[in-house]
Amino acid sequence: MRSKSVIWSIVSVLVLVSLFIVKVDVGPPADTRIILEHTYRTLISPPCFEQAEKTNNLGETTWSKAQQLGYKPESSCTEDSLRSVKEPLIYVIAYRFNLKESKWDW
Repeated sequence: MRSKSVIWSIVSVLVLVSLFIVKVDVGPPADTRIILEHTYRTLISPPCFEQAEKTNNLGETTWSKAQQLGYKPESSCTEDSLRSVKEPLIYVIAYRFNLKESKWDW
């Protein structure tokens, strides 16, 4: 009986350690805020808005809708800000439960 508790302890420690070691690709959530530049048919991420080339023909939407529309990033700033990153699995869980802000919480 004692060997089962030792096995469960080892498995629990391995799972816990793997949450911090295993990294997965994380991209912007579907509901990430994006600014659309309708004249040029480009999208702008909020951190890049000030230096972006834009007209007054702007709109706001989500990342998933912007992808459906086929708008392209306005600059390398926007492209870089939307690029996926490798994060520990524990961070992904924390993002899902709103325990930690992601880099896309604009």
